[in-house]
Amino acid sequence: MQFYDLVKEELELLEKEIERMVPAEPKEVYNMLLPYIKRGGKRIRPILTFLCCEAFGSDSKKIIKPAAIIELFHNFTLIHDDIEDNSDMRRGEPTLHKIYGIPVALNSGDAFYTSIWQEIINLELKEKEKLHIAQLYGTAFRRVVEGQGIELNWHTKNNFDISESDYINMISGKTAALLGLACEIGAYLGGANKSDINNLKSAGEYLGFSFQIKDDVLNLIGDFEKYKKEIGGDISEGKRTLMIIYALKNANEQEKQFIKKILSSHSKNQDDLKKVISILKSIGAIDYANKKAEEFKSKAFKILEGLKDSEAKKALNQLAEYVINREG
Repeated sequence: MQFYDLVKEELELLEKEIERMVPAEPKEVYNMLLPYIKRGGKRIRPILTFLCCEAFGSDSKKIIKPAAIIELFHNFTLIHDDIEDNSDMRRGEPTLHKIYGIPVALNSGDAFYTSIWQEIINLELKEKEKLHIAQLYGTAFRRVVEGQGIELNWHTKNNFDISESDYINMISGKTAALLGLACEIGAYLGGANKSDINNLKSAGEYLGFSFQIKDDVLNLIGDFEKYKKEIGGDISEGKRTLMIIYALKNANEQEKQFIKKILSSHSKNQDDLKKVISILKSIGAIDYANKKAEEFKSKAFKILEGLKDSEAKKALNQLAEYVINREG
């Protein structure tokens, strides 16, 4: 993937910065965190930060630490999300709470979060810039937690009366806010004007919509070896994805009741999961979700067209295509 090549040096520096950011002691708190974050991950958020900085002619090597902070926050949310969803796998390996138990995993996620704010305080920026950056982080972090809270409420209240706009509102926080933040911080530290910063933030959020919808699709029809999470896990977890919302609007009454039953019971029976997936395929829910992901990608493309031609702009377009066409 060519967009990775353009920021290869930055990504190498990012990994070293992450290693520095994760404390070594006490081992009881931090010992599992570095191996967890080193399992892999696409590093999409820091890549966006680097490319949006370079799109305005700035050297992205100067923003390694701000980009690393976003990646650490993302990994903090994954640890807690896996607990909340009772997920078994993350990046091809058992989730932290399955290995160490919920109390240890919760505390380790909290340790990530406190380390993140210490790093924000210590950013080597002018005080005005540091304050502004801290406000951007804080706003986006709050939106992520709020989006997750909305989704959790649907589960705890067993609420199926959810519209497509409700779903988009939820993922605008849970997923899109952090991709928007990555673009916003990259553009801001790259010297972009206010209009360009806001436009790139919007482009990042549109990519976030595409990314989440595509992730929902892969959870149903992806290849485990590439996706690295359990296929059908969203159904077992009772997630109200765009495809489920579409199905509850367009399936027949018997199919609707079956879907609700399986999601509410959190069944892990493979026959149950396969039947739900079969229904979603047959009524066109998966095709519909893929179409919506393409629409959001096109909106991001339209914004990116306004950037001055550069290798960074080309790489941003390639990354947007990757979000739609990825298999994992």
